[in-house]
This record gives sequence, C-alpha cells and structure tokens, in this order.
Amino acid sequence: MSASQLFEPLQIGSLTAKNRIFMSALTRNKSVPGNVPNALNLEYYKQRAKGGCGLIVTEGVLIVQQG
Repeated sequence: MSASQLFEPLQIGSLTAKNRIFMSALTRNKSVPGNVPNALNLEYYKQRAKGGCGLIVTEGVLIVQQG
C-alpha cells in the first residue's frame, strides 16, 4: 500500500471509514468511579476523532474495580 492510499476511504461492510488510519482498543481504566463510560472517555475519543482516525475501537471497562 502506498502512503497516499492511507488517506483514501475504506468500505467495511455498510461502514465507510474516511481513511485507513485505525486506532486499536486501549486499556486506560479511565471509567472511574462507577466503571461506566463518562465525560472523560467521551472527550478522549472526541480528540482522537478530530485528529483524523478513520476508525476507533473503544476500550473495555472493568466490571469490578481491581487494585
């Protein structure tokens, strides 16, 4: 794949990613307190989307807080 292809749209089933830059899932453990996604998570992914990622796979959250 050439560098210019990186910025071309990609069809994945019924989804069209605006480019081929994908961000994989990360485990950041920022869904605290409560172990549910919150405003901090939303802001984090908004920033990544504005940065140009074509597809973002979000992180999992803990079911039980572990130390």
